[in-house]
Formats: sequence, structure tokens, C-alpha cells
Amino acid sequence: MRESLARVLTHRLFGLLVAAGVAACASAPTRSSELEVRRVWDEYLASKKGQFARYAGEPSPLWDAAEQQRWPMFDLAGFYLADGALPEVLSVRPVNARADTAYQIVTRFWPQGTTIRDSSTAPELTMTVYARRDSERWVLANALPYKTARWARATIGRVTFHTAPTLQSNADRARRSAAFVDSLAAAFRVAPPPHLDYYSTESVDQALEIIGVVFPRRFGAAGGFAKPVNFQVFSGIPALGEEYRHEIAHVVLLPIIRGSSTSLLASEGVPTWFGGTAGRDYTGSVRHMHTMLTARPEITLDKILDDMSVPSEIRNAAGAVLGEMVHEAGGVDAVREYLRTPGRGLRDVLVRLLARPWPEIDAAWRERVDRIAAT
Repeated sequence: MRESLARVLTHRLFGLLVAAGVAACASAPTRSSELEVRRVWDEYLASKKGQFARYAGEPSPLWDAAEQQRWPMFDLAGFYLADGALPEVLSVRPVNARADTAYQIVTRFWPQGTTIRDSSTAPELTMTVYARRDSERWVLANALPYKTARWARATIGRVTFHTAPTLQSNADRARRSAAFVDSLAAAFRVAPPPHLDYYSTESVDQALEIIGVVFPRRFGAAGGFAKPVNFQVFSGIPALGEEYRHEIAHVVLLPIIRGSSTSLLASEGVPTWFGGTAGRDYTGSVRHMHTMLTARPEITLDKILDDMSVPSEIRNAAGAVLGEMVHEAGGVDAVREYLRTPGRGLRDVLVRLLARPWPEIDAAWRERVDRIAAT
């Protein structure tokens, strides 16, 4: 009995000593750590040489190696920075006030050629990244894993769905999206993505916020975006939730356009044909375009092809109608060629794929737009 009691007391004492050791290892954040994190961030920014988006996937010893391996375009927030943007670090704060293991870094970026904090100038954006310990050094990391750590998640087929806490998951939509990934890949004879992370958010603004980006303007619940090389989709339309097929199509169709030139008309048009755009399905997108064209008769198909200032709602829907026409004329192979054609050669390719002169294509396209809008 005495021996058992002694053994229990010994185990308890050992437990207390281990707990004390752990507490000692998990020291509170220090000023020296904060300064070192700031130095790493400054060095990383300098390494971009003012071209943040261009080097968003450039390997860096200053960034977490696991994230670089997982995401080829690993600097999720930096991709949105304009060249020459001027950084103003607003804060470097510990994530946990009791553990010196991670810091949050918030930086505001100002347009090139302006003065920081100039009240007459709007900032480009405000960015949040993190720094965490990697053995004896600090490395940078994305906001995404931190911002979505408590989000609900479910995997169906190749797709892992991450759902914002304020939204209700919809299993039927998720199953349809997972099936769409495989069916679209099979139809276009491409390898399906090995995996796909799909984030359902309240709005485009929240979708940007979870990757560490806040713009001065607000976008609302009217869109989304994809990062195809990372196999990521961000849906900011709660009404669609897990089923924003436009952005899924960008990921699935990447093998067709990888390594080649393409046009916005085709690369945005074909996903709009499959999944609509800006919260509208294909038919709704064409109807919306028809309304805009009626109000602005100077916007012709030629102008849509040649003028990058044409609103994206018009260009996307116009490209979708052309995609449907190309498919009817030549099937999937013709659509693949349409996707791989740069803008400067698009007219000639469409004339060949549709087997008619350009004025007839123009007239047939407008007739189809009118017909769809009337349905």
C-alpha cells in the first residue's frame, strides 16, 4: 500500500516537473522576436524588387517551405499588389500573448509615386501575413490557415469544402460540384485536379480577407475567384455556395491553356458558358449583357474583341456565346483551340472554326444573343 502511494506521488511529481518544463519552453513573446520577424518581412519585401505579383510564386528561403510545396503560387496576398507599391508596416503582434511561436504582420501598401499616409491618395490594399517558428528561425506564412482554422470542412471526391461559420453547408450542392469536376475533366480529356480546396464565403470581401487582403473598395456578394495552379476556388456568392461552377471550370481547364497564350474572351467566356458569372447563370449573364448592349449600341462584337475597357460582364457573356457556337460547329476539340488562341489571332481562328466569314459570325452571334435574351 505504501509502495503504491509512493509510486503515485512520484508520477504526480514527474507530471508537475514536465508541465513546468513545457511552460518554461513556451515563453512569452519578446521584443527581440518581434524585431527579428520585422527584419524577415522587410527582407522578403525587398527581395521582390517592386514586382510583387510577378514573384508571388518565386521560391524564397524566408517563406514556410510546406506552403511553398503545397501552393506553387504561394504568396496568396502578394499576388494582388501593384508593381512598385510602397509598404507601411502597421503592426507586428504575437498571435498568442503567452507563447513566442507566431506573429501577425499587418502592412498597408500605397501606390507607386505617392507619399505614405497622403490623405489625398487611397492605399492599394492592406495585407496580413504571419510569421511562425521553424526550428530556430522565423518564416513567413499565409493568413489562410489561420483565418479558416475553425471553419467547417468536408471532403467529397476530390474536393474539400471549407464553409464560413455564418453559412450553412449544402451537401447536395457540394456533391454536384464534385461530380462536375470529374465530368468536365472527362469531357475535355484532361487529368482532373488531384485535389481542390473550395472556400464558401459571405462575400468577395471575406474571400479576399481570408487570404490576407483588404481593398479600400467593397465588392459584396457578387463573385469569386480561383487560383488554378494552387487548386483553390473562393466563392463569394452565398446563394451559390458550394456550386460556383465558373471558378471550378478555371481549375479544371488549366491544363488546356497552361504554357500557351489565351484571350480573356475565351478564358473567361468558356467558364461563363458552364457556370455563369457574377452570380448569374449562363442565360442570365447573356440577358444582362443584352440589356447593357441595348443601352450602349456602340459596343459591337468587334469592340468587345479589341477594347480591353469593355466591362467584364459583357466580355464574359460574349465569349460564352461564342464558346457555345464553336462547340456546336466543332465539338470539344474546337473549344480547346478557342481556349488556346491569343486575342490577336482570334478572328481568323473563329472564321476557320465556324466555317463562315466574319460579318456572318458577327450577325449570327448577335442573333443568338437576342434569342437567348428573349427566352
